[in-house]
Amino acid sequence: MLPAVKRPLRALRDVGVVVLLVVTFTTLLMQFAQGSPGRAILGPRASQDQVDALNHTLGADRPVIEQIGSSLAGYVRLDLGHSLSNPEQSVAGLAAGALPVTASIIGLTLAISLVGGVLAGLAGALSRPSVDRAVSAAAVSILSIPPFALALLLIVGVAIGLGLAPAGGWAGSWPANLSYAWLPSLALSGLLLPQIARTVQQRARELAGEEFIEAGEARGLSRSRLTFRHILPNVLLPVITIVGFNASFLIAGAVVVEAVFGVPGFGQVLSTAVSERDYPVIQGLALLTAVTVVLINFLCEVLYVVADPRTRVAS
Repeated sequence: MLPAVKRPLRALRDVGVVVLLVVTFTTLLMQFAQGSPGRAILGPRASQDQVDALNHTLGADRPVIEQIGSSLAGYVRLDLGHSLSNPEQSVAGLAAGALPVTASIIGLTLAISLVGGVLAGLAGALSRPSVDRAVSAAAVSILSIPPFALALLLIVGVAIGLGLAPAGGWAGSWPANLSYAWLPSLALSGLLLPQIARTVQQRARELAGEEFIEAGEARGLSRSRLTFRHILPNVLLPVITIVGFNASFLIAGAVVVEAVFGVPGFGQVLSTAVSERDYPVIQGLALLTAVTVVLINFLCEVLYVVADPRTRVAS
């Protein structure tokens, strides 16, 4: 089978496996939630009749296999169910309202991480040893700070102290959203930017000693031309792998950072669903997040093959 056909089929298979695993896992969690989902939602003071009625509404009184099959059938029809706290609100509607916000935060995070990480890595590898050590130390320091702590530091220092950005909220329209989005994205980039910087730094340092670089210098090519025409394309390949590997961490980090900044994305919807024990919303968002991670990894794989034709035969 041709690689161009195998990759989409492999991605479709991965999505199916992920959907099955997420549905099974969340269904089992509901079964073990304080004895029953109905009791967990209504609390200890609710009567057994009320608990039984809610369990029947949720379908939690049916066998586990039947619950999993029912959920899968609904997802095949693109029906994610409805919220328990607001039955008129569909899970798909909640996700559709929050998705553009979270996608904006993650997209801006990728831009900051790629540009900042690549430039910092190149500067560290191709500059004086003192700059190299400074870049390495800064990358390790930033990577050691959890996203929520970095978010709080940026709120205190940048938003409140310097007044350069709002401390939270969302404008609701573009380009006004940008002033609210860049600080959460900067906080989230603490997960990815240091890894990109360190990888680019190491790879660029190796390439700087290669024979083709030395030959270019001997021919009189400028340092900037060698860097951006010959070194940069070769350091981008591992960067693609890093982005794909960290896709799940970026989404999880975005949920936390959004909660800190009060951004109305997946983080706010999920935190509200958890506090209200709204299991259909939690299950639906978990499923969408897992599928998104699979699709991001598939896209990174495609980009890698496009960037490095040598992998097309192997794949």
